[in-house]
Amino acid sequence: MVVFETFVFYYFFGSVLYVLILAIAGCTYKRKIYTKSAFKKIAVFVPGYKEDGVICFVAEQLSQLQYPQDLFDIIVIADSFKPDTLQKLSHLPITLMPVKFEKSSKAKSLNYALETLAEPYDIAVILDADNITQPDFLVRINDAINSGIRVVQAQRVAKNTNTSFAILDACSEAINNHIFRKGPNALGLSSSLIGSGMAFDFALLKDILPKIESVYEDRELQFELAKRGHKITYLDGVLVYDEKIDNSSSFQNQRRRWLFAQAETLIHNFIPGHVMLAKGNFNFYNFSVLNNLFPPRIMTLVLLFLISITTAILQTNLFIYWSGLFLIFCTALAISIPVQLYNKNLLIAIFSIPKAFTKMFSALFKLKGARTFIHTTHTKVDIDSVFKSK
Repeated sequence: MVVFETFVFYYFFGSVLYVLILAIAGCTYKRKIYTKSAFKKIAVFVPGYKEDGVICFVAEQLSQLQYPQDLFDIIVIADSFKPDTLQKLSHLPITLMPVKFEKSSKAKSLNYALETLAEPYDIAVILDADNITQPDFLVRINDAINSGIRVVQAQRVAKNTNTSFAILDACSEAINNHIFRKGPNALGLSSSLIGSGMAFDFALLKDILPKIESVYEDRELQFELAKRGHKITYLDGVLVYDEKIDNSSSFQNQRRRWLFAQAETLIHNFIPGHVMLAKGNFNFYNFSVLNNLFPPRIMTLVLLFLISITTAILQTNLFIYWSGLFLIFCTALAISIPVQLYNKNLLIAIFSIPKAFTKMFSALFKLKGARTFIHTTHTKVDIDSVFKSK
């Protein structure tokens, strides 16, 4: 029993230490300003599955970005869209690619587009069907890629904070940006990809993406890039607005997919990750092992709290150690949340953490079928309200 308790403590100690190191490193991150440069040809890929509620609005907004009109194309890969949606899209200044797969995935849609396009491009940008961006988004992506960087991850922020769950999801996104993007870059390591707001040297993406077939395309892209020695650079302040989960049912569905992806990634890459570490490839080891070895932060937070309370009730000597871990973990999360998110709504949202934990914990017992593509429904958010709130 003592051996088991010791193992559990050091497991959580490792989790807290990992987050703390990256959180502190994130505080030392310095945003880089890239020199204005010649405009390159950009393909903006927008894959979507049954995103009829948002795609017309998003496509229209993206087509108006501040970039020479003849040097960028918005390419909407419309998987299983309704006929009237396709008709509306056909009247917009975009490239429309209707597709329908037996088993849908973003990787399949993107590979179809890459195979179909005949026109040459210099830069590939990948957005989700609910994403909108700041007006000069492409200009800043262009300047970063022109500086010699081959892969960048823009800063994804919340498009909506209309419910407690949306606020929690917005905080989770902000914490991820600080810990898994700012932190590693500050340490000279590769930023994690999010799945959208990503930009690549076009030739590099076209070479790598055909090798990826899973529904976890952002994870697979990270692994392949790390294997090849390509660093992912985080572009803090280059904004992509992403719709946040605003209800408990969608939250559970999304986290079920994430938990399964985390477990499967760790199992399949635990040994290869250590082999790559022995070869000096810490980026691959970080992506494949360390990113997946520890519980999600909301589970760690609640479990540390419950264990601290339990040891206090039992009046054991372990209380000081567990409560210390809990306070350190809270501090690491607190310094990772942007100042602008600290308001009364955040305080209210904190009371939703137990429900979020319950939903996530129950998702552990519903992982069957999580390997397949799981669709999250999105709704239109007025762009003026988004920009006015930032």
